[in-house]
Amino acid sequence: MKFLSPAAHGVVDVLFITILAMAPIMFDLQPAIDVACYVLAGGYLVITLLTDFKLGLFRVIPFPVHGWLDLLTGIALLAAPLLFRFPAASSERNLFWVLGLVSVVTWFITDWKKQSRSLMTDEG
Repeated sequence: MKFLSPAAHGVVDVLFITILAMAPIMFDLQPAIDVACYVLAGGYLVITLLTDFKLGLFRVIPFPVHGWLDLLTGIALLAAPLLFRFPAASSERNLFWVLGLVSVVTWFITDWKKQSRSLMTDEG
């Protein structure tokens, strides 16, 4: 069921970026994971600002492409603890799995075919 609009997805993006950026402060993470969180937060921020939707400032990335980037990131977040052998039941593993799950679920419930802001003529 696709019930999340592009605008609502943008709000989820902002929350996701905020959690990624705050995770090193909120949790006792390994230094390499701190860096990964900051890099991911920065990357998500750039993608969000470049996406052709309400929260995008430059609107050069089509909204569906943003979606595929979200899905790939979610899968990478889910796989990272296994690939890099994070300790079992660690804050790092749990954080990456929760963020990965949120990313993938958000991808499934977002209406990626809905028209973007720049294509709509009634918005100013």
